[in-house]
Amino acid sequence: MLRFFVFIAFFTILNFGNELNSSTSPYLLQHADNPVNWHEWSGKAFEKAKKENKLIFVSIGYSTCHWCHVMEKESFSQKDVADILNRYYISIKVDKERLKYIDDYFQLRYLIMNNRPGGWPLNAILLPNKKAVFFGTYMPKTDLIALLNKVAKMPREKLESLAEDIEKAVKIYKKVKNRNTILEDGLLQKALKEFKSYYDSNNSGFGKAPKFPQPNSIDALLNIYLINGDDSALNMALSTLDTMALSGIYDQIDGGFFRYCIDARWRTPHFEKMLYANAELISVYAKAYKITKKELYAKVIKETIAQIDKNLIKNGLYYSAISADSKNFNGKEEEGFYYIYNYSKVFDYLIKRGVSKKRAQEVLDYFGIEKEGNFKSGDYSVPYLKSMDNLYERERTFLKEYRTKKEFPFIDKKIITSWNALYIKAKLDASAVDLRYAKEALASLHKLLDLMYKKGKLYHQVLLPNKPLQEGLLEDYSFVADALFSAYQTTLDENYLNLFKEIVTQSVNLFYDNGKWYENSGREFRVEAEIGDKGYKSPVAKNLENLIKTVLIEGDYKLLNIVNSTLLNYAHEINLQPSYSPSALNAIEMKNRGAYLIKGPKAGLLKESLEEFKYPFIYKYAKKQREYQVCGLQKCYFSDISLEKVKKELKNLTTYTVDNLKKERFIKGDINQSAK
Repeated sequence: MLRFFVFIAFFTILNFGNELNSSTSPYLLQHADNPVNWHEWSGKAFEKAKKENKLIFVSIGYSTCHWCHVMEKESFSQKDVADILNRYYISIKVDKERLKYIDDYFQLRYLIMNNRPGGWPLNAILLPNKKAVFFGTYMPKTDLIALLNKVAKMPREKLESLAEDIEKAVKIYKKVKNRNTILEDGLLQKALKEFKSYYDSNNSGFGKAPKFPQPNSIDALLNIYLINGDDSALNMALSTLDTMALSGIYDQIDGGFFRYCIDARWRTPHFEKMLYANAELISVYAKAYKITKKELYAKVIKETIAQIDKNLIKNGLYYSAISADSKNFNGKEEEGFYYIYNYSKVFDYLIKRGVSKKRAQEVLDYFGIEKEGNFKSGDYSVPYLKSMDNLYERERTFLKEYRTKKEFPFIDKKIITSWNALYIKAKLDASAVDLRYAKEALASLHKLLDLMYKKGKLYHQVLLPNKPLQEGLLEDYSFVADALFSAYQTTLDENYLNLFKEIVTQSVNLFYDNGKWYENSGREFRVEAEIGDKGYKSPVAKNLENLIKTVLIEGDYKLLNIVNSTLLNYAHEINLQPSYSPSALNAIEMKNRGAYLIKGPKAGLLKESLEEFKYPFIYKYAKKQREYQVCGLQKCYFSDISLEKVKKELKNLTTYTVDNLKKERFIKGDINQSAK
């Protein structure tokens, strides 16, 4: 018994400084057994650093990040690394999905100092006053040890000088980036030209390896086509959607998209499945389906929703992500193991399931499962399709069965408000394919609001069964409002509309200040929000759309002044490379070219889908009146008791012609006036 208590005491001493055991973050819990004396991001940790006059080591990642796992095993689980960190540093672990604004704060500084985007894990060394002196992403253990020792032994005066230089560089960067100017004319055409320059005509998609799906860029191209009929925009968008649907970035066996591919040909994915990425891709495939009625897009939507609703659902809400790593047959974590196939083993399995040898060969060829392999060592293949024909569905069920012999990857079970809102909106969009998705989406929306909207306040995330405690970020308010407006368009239930207006108003009060939007509402480490789309659409850009829709309904032109001031603040950045801010282009076009409401009796409008309109910024608004009416941001145009007549006039108004361009609402002169 004495020996037992001695062991417990020894264990407690070893882990005394690691405070992650009580965390509600799946990522932080993955580090709870490290010998590093980890702290969560808190005032307590920074007070400790000041008191002990120690440097601070901040490591930022997330639970389904492959290279975060690698660094945890190679470095943070090792005693020699822990000894250095515990001796010279106060070490802080950050879950970037919980504290996104902290991650963005340091990612910006990494970008400025290294002239390229960062990634995860992101590691930073700070002074006790929180000013950074070093940034780095993944690094091998030997490099990390060398760096930690070197920085720890540097004179503090030199480190303070370095920190000041970094902050000066940040100020210069922001001054240049945020200088007030006016938006240029022809931003859509400039963006289209840029998209063409990035477009990979051989493999589809944008840029080289690593290649991301970029759903918001595709959405912008589809909108360009809908606004002005440019076939080149449509062709780039559809070609990319077609290619991804057949490629390795799409899980050809279970459905759903991986986060990105490491090659330009879309063959080798990085195997994380993120809720937000799948949500945005469902929405853009749904928009493409409405334009083309292409069955391939309906298939992708149905399969993607099916796998999310199978693997990520919890009481009608949705977990955050599925890890890239899973255990191989030897019990060792291996990237992508759950998703890859060995030719000879799966061939034998198909034969056992009664498939003829000839057909088994055809099946494996169709799914790109090669004898020589196509993934890493060559023994395994990532499935991809060689044609759009929907073949071998029976055999695909056997390939699904074969996977079940493997251990399913780790699931991050955080419920994130903004990501759930994106997925709810996606299912509402997907109702164009199957009406039942709308019913499911509305049920999830109610559950999300019940859990995360308390006493007029949104919360950001929670790990059930805990209660949500972290106050909502701009992205939560922006994306929830968007989902509510979409719910209103689906049902014309004024309760959704009233809550939409309430949350939009709250977002302005919490996150807007003199032309700038902030990611978080707190004063400590308040981080300015970006207009450009990063991992997913910009909450600023989406909220500008929310504000414009509110102006359409309420006629509150104070909100339009906020839109004007925001666009002035971000105009230089948008003008420089509009294709980097594709979501902002929607808001700009809504404001400049016009957004329109069809007002009228609920019963008639409820039957109207608006799909016959090519123009993307037309909405419904139920009012207790006999006539139907079309209104824009400045005025109402025409009315009639016949909905068909009103629709015909609206089509004429929104058709892209030189004459109609003269009718644009709030042209650039109005923005210039605001600048004065």
